[in-house]
Amino acid sequence: MDAGHPPDLHGSFADRTLFSDATAGAEVVGLSGILAARGHRARRRRVPGSKVAEGFRWRLRDTWSPTWWPQGVAVGEHEGTPLAMASWFAQPRRGREMGCRITIVDLRDWARPRYHHVLLVSPQRREDSVAFDPVKVHAGGIAWAADRLFVSATYGGIREFRLSDIVRVPSRGMLRRSGGPFGYRYLLPQFASYTPAEQKGAARMRYSFIASESGSAGPDDEVRLISGEYGKGDDLRLARVRLTGDRTVVDEVHVPRIAEMQGAVLHDGTWFVNASRGDTEGGDLWVGTPGDMTRHAGALPPGPEDIAVWAERNELWAVSEFPGKRWMYSIPLDRVTRNT
Repeated sequence: MDAGHPPDLHGSFADRTLFSDATAGAEVVGLSGILAARGHRARRRRVPGSKVAEGFRWRLRDTWSPTWWPQGVAVGEHEGTPLAMASWFAQPRRGREMGCRITIVDLRDWARPRYHHVLLVSPQRREDSVAFDPVKVHAGGIAWAADRLFVSATYGGIREFRLSDIVRVPSRGMLRRSGGPFGYRYLLPQFASYTPAEQKGAARMRYSFIASESGSAGPDDEVRLISGEYGKGDDLRLARVRLTGDRTVVDEVHVPRIAEMQGAVLHDGTWFVNASRGDTEGGDLWVGTPGDMTRHAGALPPGPEDIAVWAERNELWAVSEFPGKRWMYSIPLDRVTRNT
């Protein structure tokens, strides 16, 4: 079912001179530099949900944090290394807003995954100095395409980052603590922002989550994304979006009549949609085409968030958000597609 057509987004790009000034004294390491470091240890755990195959939890500090909440997920490989990524947003605490971060998970040893947190920042010039401000978006979904990382920004559209821009901030003082904002050792400066020309109006899109479209090739300079809206009602939209150059084009809009959508992806013509049922009941996974979706009730753990397809592994990947119930997990596609 077609719905109100959202306006296209238009890009504005960061000043690379500002990037150079802001990162002076830091080391640009990219993904390869992060993978060379040890990182935090994740633990394999059995994850609730009738369709879940396997998963892991974060270290206890991240599993129970009242500040940082997992949201987005992306999967793939970097130079032959299997990786998963998660986005987190920070609840404001005592007037302090830390914005959002991504987590890079090294899956070379599935029994002992290692991960690093990277704070998303926006360089800002302040008189005779340059400072890093946190990127204050909900980061409800992420999409990874080669060196490009896209982060959903709700009514603000989409933010873009380049993974080769990840910087490592040097340690300072006798205790060798990181000199980065909020003590973060790794930072990723914003590369671009894609925003709607009109900030108001019934047709404006709420980019609650995004994902890379799987199984659909376009021109080399084009990125194909899926986005959707979170809310309590059943009139919320899913959209197929093409990003080319400095703008996006919305190709299709559908209303699948699914309340509390948390993530969606399109793979070889089939839609997969996460829906939450609170912090005590298992989440639902909807599979099919708009207007003809099959509900797998309780297929996921409580609090499911974003979803991604790892086509080469024939798997779905997702994360859950509630303290003490935070997992990253996989679902074999044939568990949810054989009877749909």
